[in-house]
Amino acid sequence: MRILFAFLLLLPLTAAADICKTIKPIDTTKITAKDDVREITFIAVDLKSRDCHVINKNGLTVRHGPYSTFKIPHTFIALETGAVKSVDERIEWDQVRYPAQSFWPDTWKQDQSLATAFKRSAVWYYQALVPRIKPKQYKKWLAKFHYGNQTFTPGSDQFWLNSEIKISAEEQVGFIVCLLKKRCGVKPETLSLFESIALQETKNNFSLYAKTGTGPLDPNNFNGAFEGWYVGYVKDKQGNALTAFAIYMQGDSFSALQNYRKELSFQLLVNLGFWSK
Repeated sequence: MRILFAFLLLLPLTAAADICKTIKPIDTTKITAKDDVREITFIAVDLKSRDCHVINKNGLTVRHGPYSTFKIPHTFIALETGAVKSVDERIEWDQVRYPAQSFWPDTWKQDQSLATAFKRSAVWYYQALVPRIKPKQYKKWLAKFHYGNQTFTPGSDQFWLNSEIKISAEEQVGFIVCLLKKRCGVKPETLSLFESIALQETKNNFSLYAKTGTGPLDPNNFNGAFEGWYVGYVKDKQGNALTAFAIYMQGDSFSALQNYRKELSFQLLVNLGFWSK
């Protein structure tokens, strides 16, 4: 029994590691560098060949807080559990329970639907979903998704913001691959609904679905160093998934990462043939 239990504990790591048939380091001399960015970890898997193209191989298995990239699994969990009936279901902004913070954009300070909350990255909407989703449902779906350490405090609406739950770049991609291969228990119609709100950009024969996520390395210092993500996947015009990718970086400030994480991701995807110049 102990041997079986130990084997089961290894399953999430095995599932993530199995996405790569080969690992190919990316020549970083060909990418645009920034002096105020301290660390970059990147992985993109070719879903046809299973070749993984990486920057900082040693960093691929290091877990970090997901921040707003957790809106990807959170959206699937909300739709699959019926916490919301559609991407258009609106929740009124409760200004007492979720008071506006100094860093909030104006687009957060209003009622939201699941679609607008995802696109605007409105934190309070997803916090308002927590009472609608039972802890056992979170536990079930995080296990299905092999989502990082799968750790959360029942009832907490901060666990993806305070680094209680953590995930590595390799696991972020493993989760996306699991979804695209029509596994993880997600219904096809749920994936279609997700893609209707997660589409970031289309260009020539490509469509990109993704989410950013960012937070301060010191949770009490929003004027200091930040860490950030850009996680998603690319499909061709026939709807075939070409690649799943994740970039993680640390910078001297939020502004160091705000645009660069996406700009660098697109540059790397172009170099790998998964996006158009």
